[in-house]
Amino acid sequence: MSTELTTTGGNGLSVQMDYAKALAVSDMIPREYANKPGNVLIAIGLGQSMGLSPAESLYRISVIQGKPTASAELIAANVRRAGHRLHVDVNEAAPSATATIWRADDPETPTTVTRDMKWAQGMGLASKDNYKKQPATMLSWRAITACARLACPEALYGVVSSDDEMYEVAPAEPRTVADLTNAAPVIDVGTTQPLTEPAPNPAPKPTTEPTPEQVADCTDLAELRTMWANAGPELRAQIEARKAELDTTAPVEGDEA
Repeated sequence: MSTELTTTGGNGLSVQMDYAKALAVSDMIPREYANKPGNVLIAIGLGQSMGLSPAESLYRISVIQGKPTASAELIAANVRRAGHRLHVDVNEAAPSATATIWRADDPETPTTVTRDMKWAQGMGLASKDNYKKQPATMLSWRAITACARLACPEALYGVVSSDDEMYEVAPAEPRTVADLTNAAPVIDVGTTQPLTEPAPNPAPKPTTEPTPEQVADCTDLAELRTMWANAGPELRAQIEARKAELDTTAPVEGDEA
């Protein structure tokens, strides 16, 4: 099945945008793409350059702080797809990870990057929940992305940060106009009556985010991918670790088979 959208004819962009609008209202896509057809269209285009299908593009490319980001797993896949060799050595006892890449055009000169808890502490990451619960997993993701940037940046297609890195530095959500409106009604000068009624607080949205217990008990990779799409940044690290346990071909396990 082709991964490309139809672009022939004078209305090619219109066809693509209609497709993106249809996907943006689906409840099966990741939350960050909901009702954002422009982001959907850009992610699909970027994914096509990586050889991904439209659906896979939305699940493996995130938009964080206005920038496209990819999981370390996708970055590792792109490195290998480009013909380079990637090996990751993980130490669970004293959490650390070393990633090594041998370029296809320079196999005699490896590029190696190591990430350990001393590095995480120096970067202000050691106290974060992900690094306390899954230190080896988090360090392996960071080693992979850092090594790929140095050894073969052309294989990253312009994506230079993994989604776990972006979530680690993401600022707090800004206050919205609705927040300010709810905080204090507008009062007319000389009267004691508000000009407008305070906007009602929106009803809480139902959540489908999985629980840590559900992730730990899951044995189906397809179900794990669905959980990952609906999970927050902290739970995604547990899901990645669970996937690595089930899939012996995960990037952190070693060389590509």
